[in-house]
Amino acid sequence: MKNISINNEPLELSINKKYYVIDALYLTDIKNELLKNNILATDIRREVFPYTDTPFAQYKPIEIVFFVNQIIKVDYDEVVSEDFSFFSSDTGLIVFIFEDILVEFLKDFNYEDLVDSENELIDEKYWEQLVSKFNSTEVGLVLANADKENEFDGSGTYKII
Repeated sequence: MKNISINNEPLELSINKKYYVIDALYLTDIKNELLKNNILATDIRREVFPYTDTPFAQYKPIEIVFFVNQIIKVDYDEVVSEDFSFFSSDTGLIVFIFEDILVEFLKDFNYEDLVDSENELIDEKYWEQLVSKFNSTEVGLVLANADKENEFDGSGTYKII
C-alpha cells in the first residue's frame, strides 16, 4: 500500500506512534538544517521555523484509520501556541512521518522529484520508491482536495482533530 490520499481516501497510521504532519515543501528546510547543521529533531520548531507558530503538527493516532476530514481549517487567531495539533500549509501537500524515521526519510526526500509529474499532481512512482524501505503505516501523503466533507483545501492554517 502506498498510503496516499489524493481524493480524500483515508490513510493507515500506527496507533500511539507520534507523527510529524507537515507541508511537503517545508521538509526541504528541515532537511537542510537537520542534516547539514546537526540539529536535534526536538529542536526543529525553534531552529528551523523560529518565526512561524504552526510550521507542523504532531499527531498521535488512537485509531489506525486517519480520515482527511479530521483536518479542519482554522483562523489564525484560533491557534493555541502550546497545542501542537495546528499546522500551516502553502502547497496543500501534507506528509505524515513517524518521528523515529524522520532523519532516514529526509536523506532521500526531494520535493521537486515528488511534484515532478507530467500528467499528475504528484509523482506516485517516486513516492513509492521513497517509502519502500519503511512500514506502510509510517509515512502517508495527503493532497488537498476540498469538497463538502473536507475542509483541507490547500494553503492556510489547519488543526487535526
